[in-house]
Amino acid sequence: NEMKRLLEQRKAGEISLTDEEIYAKIKPKGKRNCRNRRTGVNPSITSLFGGFSECEKLRKEADKAMNEAAEAKKEAISANEQNKILTKKLKDVERENKVTRHFLEKFLNTIGYNLSDFNMDEDFEESNEEYDNEEDKDEEEISGNDRRLE
Repeated sequence: NEMKRLLEQRKAGEISLTDEEIYAKIKPKGKRNCRNRRTGVNPSITSLFGGFSECEKLRKEADKAMNEAAEAKKEAISANEQNKILTKKLKDVERENKVTRHFLEKFLNTIGYNLSDFNMDEDFEESNEEYDNEEDKDEEEISGNDRRLE
């Protein structure tokens, strides 16, 4: 009778309990005999649908995985931003290096020397070519990371 009453209340919209919750609410309390002489052994609600704690455990694991994924994404975005900042600083240092080189060249010309007399041009060009190749690879990697984060 109690189960019928609760089912009617659910149909009327007065309560929002599932079948399992209704069964758990009206099932006999205390020690009970599992043998019903008319119908045989009655299955328990947990044997039919599983325990409520299992669902809660799975929900907590899913929430934990989602939080870890969100943190990893934040760390990746932060690392990408730091990489952009360092790349900008490196370009600033390169500009300063070019200005310094230009100043040194003008100074040496003023006192009668040429920068090429010190064989710095060859060393500078070789190291600059290597650096340009590495910079191109780094820029490709950064743009690839940006696309993946989006």
